[in-house]
Amino acid sequence: MNALLMNGNPNPADPRFDAYLQSLAQVLTVRGHGVNTLELRSMDLRQCSGCFGCWLKTPGVCATQDQHGQLIRAYLDADVAVLASPLVLGFSSGLLKRAADKLIPILLPYIDASTGECRHFPRYPKLPRLAVLYQDEPDTVDEDRAITREIWSRMARNANTSLIACLSTTMATTEVAHAIARA
Repeated sequence: MNALLMNGNPNPADPRFDAYLQSLAQVLTVRGHGVNTLELRSMDLRQCSGCFGCWLKTPGVCATQDQHGQLIRAYLDADVAVLASPLVLGFSSGLLKRAADKLIPILLPYIDASTGECRHFPRYPKLPRLAVLYQDEPDTVDEDRAITREIWSRMARNANTSLIACLSTTMATTEVAHAIARA
């Protein structure tokens, strides 16, 4: 299995989350899995402007000149993409959400409504499954976790893939690695 760890920690002054992801990467590597970690805060990923250029003008390529191509290539090479960030105001970081928005070019602009829900057709035949890894804030409640899981689950469904796990950094990295690898 090839795993992509998308590190959406926006705060380099708090190294706990980064250290957890490094430990998770080591566990996965020792178990024979390929691991690619993208530190999103170090990448030039600009906000999606909603211009539809990636669908209409330059199909599959964002019109904004940033590092979205590197992100998309890493995403498409993965079997599992782990969307990882501390919770900020009860949800994944804005940095992680921005990176997820930059994945819109992997979809086609056409809508499939055959299942009773509207979903975009995929541009590529193979897309990674998704896992979410979060670190609680001091005031995180179960509702925050449920909302986070539901939003990412809906995003996965719209992107024609599946959310295989929603995991917390309160779990041992060995447990998280097992959950990611078995799904």
